[in-house]
Amino acid sequence: MKKTLICGALFAALASAHAFASVGGDAQALMPVAQKIANPYQRGLAEGWLEIADRQDSHVLVSKVYNDAAARALNNGRHFIDGSVPFQPIYGQKNWPPAETRDKWVKALQEIERTNQRASQSPCRGEDAGRLSALTDEAWKEQDETHGTHWVHGWESIERAQKLAQTVSKQLDQCVPPPPVPVPAPVVKVSPLAKPVSLSADALFDFDSAVLKPEGQRMVGALAQQIRDSGVKLKVLRIDGYTDRFGSVAHNSKLSLQRAQAVEKAFQEEGIAPERFETYGRGAVEAVKVCPGAKATPAVVACLAPNRRVKISAQ
Repeated sequence: MKKTLICGALFAALASAHAFASVGGDAQALMPVAQKIANPYQRGLAEGWLEIADRQDSHVLVSKVYNDAAARALNNGRHFIDGSVPFQPIYGQKNWPPAETRDKWVKALQEIERTNQRASQSPCRGEDAGRLSALTDEAWKEQDETHGTHWVHGWESIERAQKLAQTVSKQLDQCVPPPPVPVPAPVVKVSPLAKPVSLSADALFDFDSAVLKPEGQRMVGALAQQIRDSGVKLKVLRIDGYTDRFGSVAHNSKLSLQRAQAVEKAFQEEGIAPERFETYGRGAVEAVKVCPGAKATPAVVACLAPNRRVKISAQ
């Protein structure tokens, strides 16, 4: 019976030792994964915690409270690799070493904490800053573990973090913040009809006709495409038809209105659908060019061409 109990106890001890030993092996296996993390600060955090897991796994702990420090550090490494597990601190609180006997330790910890604070506010914090954050937690764990006892230790972890803090501090001193990412100016949609557009009636229509010519269809189609491309929603699309001064007032008024209506119909066929159209026949009013001559000679008719037009504007 006694032999059986001894064997059972030995088996339990070996099983327990194997469970702890696997933490360091797991940490080493995960290190190549951590080294592939793109963000340098996060990469340093993952590497630092895996390093701590491997180191703590090799320690012989007499504190029951901290027997799981290696396992927690390993999980923290996993946390920064893929977020698969929550982060768990490996110390309870920051217990400072007694200043009267460990003044060097206190100053080193203060230096480490100042560097971590600088790094937390710097856009240039990198891999070393991430590792320092993890190693700082390990230093506090060592102090918390022996707080209130005669078993004072932890200078090794403080010194390790202090040396890295000095490296990080130099890196921060040399840091040139990356230029700010330019904020693109807001895209302001501008209607191609922000200013009225005049189309030549001679290009749109044959003489004394209100039927759009093929060239006129193309001109209206091109303007419609510009309106679509602008993305501007039209509230009102106003179309004014004009003639020159030759012909009766009634005839010119009717012809100019029919031409404006023909242009409106062409816009509708192009899919332009404002909230409303406003279409007017203005006849010979608002002439843009004055040409002398009482008869419609070819020269006078050619001179008056700018007055024969269809003006398109929008709101």
